[in-house]
Amino acid sequence: MSEPLTQAQDHDRRIGRLEGMAEQSVEQDRQTNTRLNSIERSISEVRKEISEVRKEIAALTRWLVGMQIATLLALGTLILSRLP
Repeated sequence: MSEPLTQAQDHDRRIGRLEGMAEQSVEQDRQTNTRLNSIERSISEVRKEISEVRKEIAALTRWLVGMQIATLLALGTLILSRLP
């Protein structure tokens, strides 16, 4: 059997455990910060892509409206030219 720990040994053992827990906490914080930075970069990239898609949608909408107006003008011209 092992001998009982002295108060100083028990204190040292507890301090050692606390130091180990603190080191684990620091490492977990570092890993969490790394993940958060990665997520922030991803969000930034997605926002840029969304902005580009919005610009493309706006351009396509203008093109579509232009085509509709041109079609209506052509149809109107055709109808007017066929009237007696």
